[in-house]
Amino acid sequence: MPKIPTDVRKHLASRRAVKHALDRQKVVIVSKRFGEGHVTTRVLVSGEYYEVDNRQLDLLEMGRSPAQLGIEPVAHH
Repeated sequence: MPKIPTDVRKHLASRRAVKHALDRQKVVIVSKRFGEGHVTTRVLVSGEYYEVDNRQLDLLEMGRSPAQLGIEPVAHH
């Protein structure tokens, strides 16, 4: 099999990186509530709102899904 030129490999790697970034779920922080010694963050993920703690927020931002974390959407107003 012929070797792929370096510039082509770099270009293909760049395209894969962009595709990966676009495919990653978007986590939008909507609000934060501070009280009783902890923080509750309301986030928007794939069109649904969730209330999460700091650890769950970190996991969502690392790519875990709400289903993997066992959290359910909340009603939004």
